[in-house]
Amino acid sequence: SIADRTLTAPPRWEDQQVGKMAQVPDRFVVTPSDLVVTKLNKAQRDNDMDALSQAVRIVDGVDGMLAKYSSQPSEALRNISRKTAETNPLWAEAKQKGDTTRLMEAEMISGQTEGQLLAVLVKFGKVKKILDIGTFTGYSSLAMAEALPEDGHLVTLEREAVAARMAAENWAESPHRSKIQSRVGEAQELLKALASEGACFDLVFLDVDKPGYLGLYQTIMDSGLLRVGGLIAVDNTMYKGEELSGEQLSANGEGVRALNAGLLADDRVHQVMLPLRDGLTLALRLR
Repeated sequence: SIADRTLTAPPRWEDQQVGKMAQVPDRFVVTPSDLVVTKLNKAQRDNDMDALSQAVRIVDGVDGMLAKYSSQPSEALRNISRKTAETNPLWAEAKQKGDTTRLMEAEMISGQTEGQLLAVLVKFGKVKKILDIGTFTGYSSLAMAEALPEDGHLVTLEREAVAARMAAENWAESPHRSKIQSRVGEAQELLKALASEGACFDLVFLDVDKPGYLGLYQTIMDSGLLRVGGLIAVDNTMYKGEELSGEQLSANGEGVRALNAGLLADDRVHQVMLPLRDGLTLALRLR
């Protein structure tokens, strides 16, 4: 009968998906990511908008929690953050006038948590010589310089003269400014010049244009700019979550993936990727 056929008809695709979701056991929560996935699963399964709101609140709260429970920045670093937050109109104008080679953004600043991690690495490693590749408005340079001993020295490289001048102004009132030497130009050329001078560093922080990451890393390693036993920290190694999204990578995303693959293939280093902001990789030079 028609009634019998209705009862035995296969369920709709939507009903099958609901059935599958109902059979999935609750995920064991260890990390904030686990908790977010659990909330999202509940939101999807039960059409629970409160669970969805909780997931959003957790994701939005991670950076704030990291900042809350990390050492607080100096007043000089706070000032750089405040000034940088207002610079986007300046960067747009500079790009339009041809004063910069690309559009820069206030969001490029390293920020409190990353700055404090770099400071911990400097202090823990008893670092005296630092190479900072990508000055921008000077936050990372000053965060590391503050952690250096009085006889410590930091060289920072920046392609955009406008940014380098702004950074120098931001350091002007800091008692640690004398530890910082700024060089302006293309990173590859500046690295080669440093190598020709016999420079060698305990810590390198790489945070510049992502398509050039792998080439810069290779120059640093092959020229001996990073000593054996030294550490290189590479920013943005989970670039905007692009690889996680499964979508086509941007040029920056491709550059980051090439660097990540290069690190894995290089037996001269032992590395770990940290999910801080959009990824920070630390690689120890073994030989």
